[in-house]
Amino acid sequence: MIDSIPLDFKISGSKIFIPFKAICTVTDKEFSGEIIVEYVPQKKALEYVDVENVIAELTKQKITAEELTHQVFQQVSESINPISLRVTVDVKHSDAHRPVQVWLEN
Repeated sequence: MIDSIPLDFKISGSKIFIPFKAICTVTDKEFSGEIIVEYVPQKKALEYVDVENVIAELTKQKITAEELTHQVFQQVSESINPISLRVTVDVKHSDAHRPVQVWLEN
């Protein structure tokens, strides 16, 4: 679970950019870039530093961009139950292939 902060006022949305570096389970090569978390909150907002900590933990293990996208999406959904959510893993550098983006949204 990602720590959250209560919101007693309305905001239209939030977009967080978190750099990451990981090793791919398929190619066994390093890839890196940015994870973009965009959401419309209901009553809670993500605590930014904790989002960074959770992503750092997830990328300590070998992982694909797709699995990273899925896991971050699940963690955010369970933590704050946003009205809408989009998680994009923007791979800007890969030792195995060209840059790629993977996203999941509701």
